[in-house]
Amino acid sequence: MDSLTLTPSLPLRSRVALTVWFDFAPPSKQGLAELQCHLTVNETTVEAYGSGVYTLPSLWNALNQCAQGESAEARLVNQMLSDIRAGHLSILQALVRAELSVSAERVQHHWLSGEPIASRLLYVYDEYLTTLLAMPEPERRAVGTLYKWQLSYRYLRTYLESTGQSELFLNRITIGWAKEYYQWLRARPLAINYATELVGNVREVLQFALENELIVENRLNSLKLTWQAAKPIYCLSLGQLQTLERLDLPKPLDLARWWALLCCYTGLDYPDAVTIAKDPKPHIVHLPQGDKLVWKRLKVKQVHQAYPEWAICHIPLLEETQRLLPRMQVLRAPSFTGLNQNLGKIENRLELPFRFTTKVCRKTAGAMFIHRGYRMEAVQKILGLKDFRTFQRHYLSTWQEVVDDNMERLMNS
Repeated sequence: MDSLTLTPSLPLRSRVALTVWFDFAPPSKQGLAELQCHLTVNETTVEAYGSGVYTLPSLWNALNQCAQGESAEARLVNQMLSDIRAGHLSILQALVRAELSVSAERVQHHWLSGEPIASRLLYVYDEYLTTLLAMPEPERRAVGTLYKWQLSYRYLRTYLESTGQSELFLNRITIGWAKEYYQWLRARPLAINYATELVGNVREVLQFALENELIVENRLNSLKLTWQAAKPIYCLSLGQLQTLERLDLPKPLDLARWWALLCCYTGLDYPDAVTIAKDPKPHIVHLPQGDKLVWKRLKVKQVHQAYPEWAICHIPLLEETQRLLPRMQVLRAPSFTGLNQNLGKIENRLELPFRFTTKVCRKTAGAMFIHRGYRMEAVQKILGLKDFRTFQRHYLSTWQEVVDDNMERLMNS
C-alpha cells in the first residue's frame, strides 16, 4: 500500500491524502489475472479499475502489496506497480500545483485518459520567484533585479485580473496572448523596452515550466518584439570638465558647480558626497601609495520594498578632490532638486547637448578614472558596482582623450 499526504502552500487548502492498493477482482482465476487499482483520496474511494499488470494469484501477497519471491516475473510486477503508484502521486501533485480541486475521480480520470494537467501561470510565476530568491551566491541575482521581477509579477497579476484571466493555464499561452499583454503594457503607458522585458519574463517562466515538465513546449520562444535603442549615456568630456572649473558663475550656480565637481572627481552620489564632505576624516584610509576614501554606499533603497543592498566604494583621493574637500566643509549643501535645477542652468553655459544632472557627474567619474589609467575592474570597485555588465552599460564612456593617450603611449614604447 502506498500513500501520500500533501500540504499545499495555499492557506485555504487542507491536507490531501492519497492511497493506491491492488488486488484481484473476485473470483480469482487459476491462470494469469489482472490486478485492479483501488484508489482512495481523502477517504473517498472510486470503483476499481484495471492496472494493466497481470500475474499469478499464487504469487500475490495482498497484505504486503507485492509479488512474492525473487523470480524475474515477481521483480517485474513489483516494478510496474511501483511505477503506477508514482504516476498517481504525480497526478495528485500536478493537480495541487495547478490549484485544481483534488478528488479520487479527477486523479482516476487523468490516469486513465492521459490528459495532461496544466498549471496556472500565476502559480508557476510565483514558484519561479521563490526559486530566484532561494538561489545561493553567486548564482543569486542582484537585489535590484529581484525587485524588478516582483514588480513584473504585479503587472502580470493586474493584467490577468483586469481581463478576467486569473485562472489562465500555461497551455493557453500563445504568441497572440503575449502580444495582447504587450499592448496592454504599452497602454499603461510603459516604455517599449520595459514592456518587452516584462513579456520576456513570462517567456522565462515558461522555460522554467518546460524544464520542470509542466508543459511540452514554450510557445513564446519564437516571439519577437520591438526593442528601441538603449538611451545614450552622457558624461562631461575632459574639456567640459576643465571649462566647468573655470566658468565665472553667480553665487547659486557657483555653489552647484563645486558640488558637481566633487561628484565628478569621486563618483559619489550627491547625498553621499554631502555626508562625507561634512566630516571626511573617518572615511579616509592612508596607504603607502596614497590616500583613498572608503564609503559604504546604499545601492537599493528601502522604498523599493526590497532588502537594502550595500556596496563598499574604494575611491582614490585625487589632487582635485583633496583641494575640494576643505572648501566643501564650509559650503552650504543645496537640496537635491535645487542642485539639479542649477546644473540645468550651467548646462546652457557649457552648451551641452544633454541634460546636466548629478547622474552625469557619476558617469563622468567613471570615464575620468579610466583616463587616469585605472583598469576597468578597479573603476568598477571605485564606483561600488557589483555587476560588471552594469558598469559596461552605464559607466563605460570612453573619452577621445583616452584613445589619444593610448596612441601616444604605444608610439613612445
